[in-house]
Amino acid sequence: MGHSCQYLCSEIITVTYEDAPGEICQSIANLEEISRTCAVVLMDERPRLGSPMYLSVNAHDLFGVITSSVYDATLGWFVTVTLDADSTWQPQSFSPEHLLAVCVCSLERGTRTKARTLENALVT
Repeated sequence: MGHSCQYLCSEIITVTYEDAPGEICQSIANLEEISRTCAVVLMDERPRLGSPMYLSVNAHDLFGVITSSVYDATLGWFVTVTLDADSTWQPQSFSPEHLLAVCVCSLERGTRTKARTLENALVT
């Protein structure tokens, strides 16, 4: 399996998931992180672990399974969705409006200016 860079992002999306067997729910979430193999969304409610979830982002759909959730009392539920092998994400297919690579390899490929910008963003 190849390397998969993580990206921080912020994009309002629609999520559809199975809350209980046969009970389909749809809500608005914020896409917080994305990589080729997984995504993290911030939600108001806690979906059931192991449930399938569709992520609708800018007219593109991704599909996966909810593998974890962490509660933050101020923000809500950070839900990790492991993407299906047939539903992987690539930056070339679509990019959220706000996207920041947090992977070392992005610095290796970037220009010195990009690397300095990222360093300064992390230091502040």
